[in-house]
Amino acid sequence: MIKRPFAAFDIDGTIFRWQLYHELFDAFVEEGLVAPTAATSVLKAREAWRERRADYESYEMTLVRAMSASIVGVEVERFNRIADTILKAKGHHIYKYTLDLLKDLKAKGYAIVAISGSYQQLVDRFAKLHDIDIAVGREHVIENGRLTERSSEIFGHKDTVLKDIAEKYDLSWKGSYAVGDSGGDIGMLEIVDNPIAFNPDERLKEKALQEGWTIVVERKSIAYTLKRGLDGTYVLA
Repeated sequence: MIKRPFAAFDIDGTIFRWQLYHELFDAFVEEGLVAPTAATSVLKAREAWRERRADYESYEMTLVRAMSASIVGVEVERFNRIADTILKAKGHHIYKYTLDLLKDLKAKGYAIVAISGSYQQLVDRFAKLHDIDIAVGREHVIENGRLTERSSEIFGHKDTVLKDIAEKYDLSWKGSYAVGDSGGDIGMLEIVDNPIAFNPDERLKEKALQEGWTIVVERKSIAYTLKRGLDGTYVLA
């Protein structure tokens, strides 16, 4: 039996135009699930990033700390309801290039894989919405119907997660793809045949240039594909 090839996608900033994780924070604030002081810290950090007074990583770490504390003890039913509301309202806020690539590869017989640092409940719903075959996100241990602080770790481990998925589902690495937008996606891009850096952050951009990976930039629904030529310089493909 011939093994099925696969294409692995990050979700936040790669298919989804913003961050599911950040949408969840905003919803948690509206639900009164974030302590006021923590909410204020995150919103100030977000504004500092948007005004270019601070880097994105600083903002994101402030957000992660707030969410890590806020999610403990939340009822699973309530969490699922919030996830449903987010995906219903914003699940189709997507990039054209990556969704078109996803659909094209799926039509060619590829298994579509999504690996995300966002919570599994959000990732599952996003995957169902966009016909993604296999989806792995951050999953919290549940006790007595509530989320605990114990969870799986995705950040910095996407290569390991992808290897586990390929083995579990008996997928072929031949012709494999991976698409990501940040330094946290480098691990999984390094281990496939066709790595694509999509709207890359600085760390991923530098790695892509070093390795000669395809770089795609989408602006206003127009995607510009850059590939390294024989002379080592990048040209529009």
